[in-house]
Amino acid sequence: MDIHKLNVFLDLAKTENYSETARRLYTTQGNISKQILALEKELKTKLFIRGHRRISLTESGRITEMYAKKIIHEFDALQQTLNQHNIESDNVLTIHTMAAFSNYEGFALMSAFHQNFPEVTLHFSETKDLVLVDSLSDNQADIIFGQYTPGLNNNLETLLTDQDNLVAVLPANHPLSAKNVLSINDMLQEDILVLSGEESLVFNKLSMMVEGQQLKTAVAYRGKRIDIILNMVSNGMGIALVMDKRVDISNDNQLIKRKVRLNTTSNFGFMRLKQEHESNASNLFWEYITQVINQHMN
Repeated sequence: MDIHKLNVFLDLAKTENYSETARRLYTTQGNISKQILALEKELKTKLFIRGHRRISLTESGRITEMYAKKIIHEFDALQQTLNQHNIESDNVLTIHTMAAFSNYEGFALMSAFHQNFPEVTLHFSETKDLVLVDSLSDNQADIIFGQYTPGLNNNLETLLTDQDNLVAVLPANHPLSAKNVLSINDMLQEDILVLSGEESLVFNKLSMMVEGQQLKTAVAYRGKRIDIILNMVSNGMGIALVMDKRVDISNDNQLIKRKVRLNTTSNFGFMRLKQEHESNASNLFWEYITQVINQHMN
């Protein structure tokens, strides 16, 4: 039902005069008549007794007047509640990130934003790499932080904040630990352990240099949890190929990192869907991060 028709009806019930209601509502007498006729047709009842100069409500009109006032009151309350909700929601920012986000510069930028804009309620959580982009399209997150993949993120705005490289993690007493940089042949002699989210990067880099079947044989484990992979490395079950910043082994004297002889630089940053209308919180965050990045570049 059109709320506007009910407002017209209530005003006409009060004035009992088409011309007066038209004047009060800044419209024409003909338009008022059309609105009332349309409402009567919709309700399937006659609302007014038409006289020469004045009109009056029918019994159905009096019943309609009582309910119309309730409907208008509830509709006004609904609008006020929604307006308040929208104001509050406009200052809520939800960010989903890949695991080990705290090891990246993006985390420091997010923390700085939180300190500079305390009025924004920040909801932050780590999630699986494979569902990061989905959390945007499913409206579970306003912004995500993860690995930038050219060609796969054409519908996203991106602010790149970090670069990272693949490294090999191996036992400190492993024979290859004597080398500062591992070659492809060094790695292919071992069981390779990778994170599911970084598997495509490993395969893309290595597949250009070795046969596909040889590579599939070398990758012995694809896991979702870095802690399990590191435990496997500690127990001599292979060497891990992971992004350097994802793994902090500074307090683990049983494991070491070694560079790999591959061009494995990857970009990481904040991403959001390309939309015309973003929330106030999302725009504040985007403008702040952009400003900080530009300052670092100058």
